[in-house]
Amino acid sequence: MRIVLTDKDLDNSGFPSDVQVTKITYKTMDDYDHNSDVVAIAGSRAIAMKADKMDFPGLKLFQLTSAGFDGVPLAEFKDKSVIVANAGSTYSVPIAETVVFGMLLMAKKLHSNPNNRHAKIQRHYIEIQELYAKKVMILGAGSIGTEIAKRLFGFDMTVDGYAQSERTRPYFNRVICGRKALAEEIGNYDYVISTLPDSESTKGFFDKELLSRMKQTSVIVNVGRKAVFKEDALFVALKTRSIGGAVLDMFERIPNPVTNRFRRLRNVIILPGVAAISQEVNVRLKTYCEANILSAIEGKR
Repeated sequence: MRIVLTDKDLDNSGFPSDVQVTKITYKTMDDYDHNSDVVAIAGSRAIAMKADKMDFPGLKLFQLTSAGFDGVPLAEFKDKSVIVANAGSTYSVPIAETVVFGMLLMAKKLHSNPNNRHAKIQRHYIEIQELYAKKVMILGAGSIGTEIAKRLFGFDMTVDGYAQSERTRPYFNRVICGRKALAEEIGNYDYVISTLPDSESTKGFFDKELLSRMKQTSVIVNVGRKAVFKEDALFVALKTRSIGGAVLDMFERIPNPVTNRFRRLRNVIILPGVAAISQEVNVRLKTYCEANILSAIEGKR
């Protein structure tokens, strides 16, 4: 009997008859330590970090249920000849839709009008903008960045990207690389969207220098990791209105507490950390994980 451990609702229907899918939690996975029948595990980054400290002699694959690898000991798994896979493009669509939602809220200034629930609505014509023909920089031109670019392309925006290489990508006008190039050009954009993960190269990446080079009317949208931004510098830039505003979905604490200081800023939209969540994601993640696990246990790519 081969065993697949998972903290998600996977089932046996697509697997060979000798494969047993077992639901676990962070605590109950202790029951399978030293079990050579465990061939695959699907779970969160926290479960991956715990699995690395345990002994699974027959483990072939750890299937993450997250898009990010941050915190996962990849080198240690590699030393054990265990493949680690992320959730691929599972979350790209809802995140991209949330970015467009946040940008439209900011452009139409719905968040800044406290009278929109009153009988006499004040429409503030002079503040309302369009997305049409605006310039946007997407930090991270991978799966999530591409889905965002695809949607903004439909608004006739000029969409540029920032990535590790300058190769051509669909829906992007162009892609630049290198922090120096970004610093030189960031002042040209009306919107700057971050999809960057938390890694050694991205911690504090968006600092006072980059913020100071942005246009005073520019808006930041963050659906990547919070650690990418120097929080104090971002707060000061928003409070002093040296940049136009921000749409922030990612914080260290979820749900984001009401005491968070960014909530007090009138030019900031705080989203409750739901960019990657949708009913459809659950189905997509289940299908993706099952296909990857089946390939691994059958020795396929």
